[in-house]
Amino acid sequence: MEENTRDTIDELNNIETDDQEELKDDVEQNEFLEDTEQGSEETSSEISKLEAKLKDLQNQDLRLKAEFDNFRKRTIKEKESIYISAQADCITPLLSVLDNLERALESVSNDDNLSKGIKLVVDQFCDTLKKIGVVEIESEGKTFDPNCHNAINVIEDESFDHNTVCQVLQKGYKLKDTVIRHAMVVVANP
Repeated sequence: MEENTRDTIDELNNIETDDQEELKDDVEQNEFLEDTEQGSEETSSEISKLEAKLKDLQNQDLRLKAEFDNFRKRTIKEKESIYISAQADCITPLLSVLDNLERALESVSNDDNLSKGIKLVVDQFCDTLKKIGVVEIESEGKTFDPNCHNAINVIEDESFDHNTVCQVLQKGYKLKDTVIRHAMVVVANP
């Protein structure tokens, strides 16, 4: 009987040990789940912070790209402006030479060879100006435009419409879209 009692006690001890181990496993699992929940809350908090930082960095990147693009465009415009300004500075004194050649052509009437020679030089001069983008501002018979014309005088003449250029005293010129010399004109019926 003693043996049976020992076996029973051993069995009870084994059962208790198994139950204890199960209880320990359950406690450990509950602690793990609690730790995981806390860890998941911390992880989601970190993820939120990182997502906010990522958005901030993306916004900074976007702003920098836009700022650089604006800088690039502004630099291109400034270079074009400087180039056109330098061209205009070189061309403007030459326009006076063209004016004098045209006056010489008008004054020479009795010598055909001389007038032909001057005409060839004037034509070549005008062709060269056209090649570099200089065009004459069409003025006579057009409506007065203060952006292109400089009114020297005004007259009343019923044969012209209101605010019309009736006489050009000095030709005006444009380089691309920039006026490099305004046309000096007489305006009828202002």
